[in-house]
Amino acid sequence: MQNPFPVIVWRDSVCAGDDCDAPHEWKLDAPGNMTLRAFLDACLARRYLASISGGEATWVLESTRPLAVLAQQWAGPRFLAAPESPLLSLVDPAANPHLNFRYRRQADPDQVFESLSRGGPSADS
Repeated sequence: MQNPFPVIVWRDSVCAGDDCDAPHEWKLDAPGNMTLRAFLDACLARRYLASISGGEATWVLESTRPLAVLAQQWAGPRFLAAPESPLLSLVDPAANPHLNFRYRRQADPDQVFESLSRGGPSADS
């Protein structure tokens, strides 16, 4: 196993009450061989993303580009980058944060994914 590397993750707030501890920073010592899929599995297991009433929050994981779309109503993420890509290859070590979950409110996650997969903007950006 490769040496761990620090990854700083932020997520957007979902409402005014969620702002009190923004930017919702998570500092992760990621194993050097951690994949994008393993990272998202860790995020979901940790319940890092906020849930909303109604159950239809849409999130886009970004680094230097969109990497995945997650939706509260989906069983798992949909990848815009190869899920087995090494996480270290997807982050910009000079950026703060390295990874960011952008909240897309209740935008239709299928439309967000489709637009991003074609290289376009997400539904509300």
